[in-house]
Amino acid sequence: MSNVTLYEQLCKGVDECGICVSVCRKGVFRPGKALNRKGYRPPVIADAASCTGCGDCMIFCPDMAIAVAQKTKKERKGIQGR
Repeated sequence: MSNVTLYEQLCKGVDECGICVSVCRKGVFRPGKALNRKGYRPPVIADAASCTGCGDCMIFCPDMAIAVAQKTKKERKGIQGR
């Protein structure tokens, strides 16, 4: 399980780039509708729970607009206890 963070203001959007949408095998990202300050349409995190933490989106993002971090034991324990 992982935490995915998208830094929208760094992103060139799905129209100009879209690499994260295409490399994610779990469908975590989908095209967004809102524009960032630069006028790009960044993706949104549609299904964070499906993220396996492979890091492909973070590795291939040319703008370094995505961070993937493993959840801590405390965060995992909170989810399992639900």
